[in-house]
Amino acid sequence: MELALQDAALTPDAIGYINAHGTATPHGDVEESVAVSRLFGNKTPVSSLKSYMGHTMGACGALESWMTVGMMNAGVFFPTINLDEVDPACAEPDHIRGTARALSCEYVMKNNFAFGGINTSLIFHRWR
Repeated sequence: MELALQDAALTPDAIGYINAHGTATPHGDVEESVAVSRLFGNKTPVSSLKSYMGHTMGACGALESWMTVGMMNAGVFFPTINLDEVDPACAEPDHIRGTARALSCEYVMKNNFAFGGINTSLIFHRWR
């Protein structure tokens, strides 16, 4: 996430939404939430789209990137469904829960983590 921000010459406050990798695994979600909170605090809205369609393995990065850009273009970001109670081991970023949230933002981030420790964070900018 830090390298993506550096490559884009942005500060964390420029990111209006983060699409978490969010696989609902105890270790992965705890680590991701802690890393997001360390870098962004609890001001940047976060949700995971795997709650809608499951883990599509190798396709998840592309599918969720496409959906993240679609939400940015529509100005509506969907919650992580079935996230009723956050694991106490997780940090507390601004989880979008319950209902969709209307947001207007110029930049969004998509996290994608793969088997073997390959981690990717992409930043998308609104096309004007």
